[in-house]
Amino acid sequence: MEVDYGLLAKRLGKIRKEKGMTQAQLAEKANLTNNYISNIETQHSIPSLETLVKICNALEITPNDLLMGTVQTS
Repeated sequence: MEVDYGLLAKRLGKIRKEKGMTQAQLAEKANLTNNYISNIETQHSIPSLETLVKICNALEITPNDLLMGTVQTS
């Protein structure tokens, strides 16, 4: 099983923008750093499950909203 982190990164940025949030606002709400949010969105960092849950809670979405279609089985 593989996760397409590129798709996850694009989806995160899209949802964040649709919610009218900057990376800094999301970072503050999720108790993360602005640089870390940026690194996730630019695929320089891979978030842990705990971090994904924090981000989802901050965006008021479910993890499924971010992960749907990003997991591929081989």
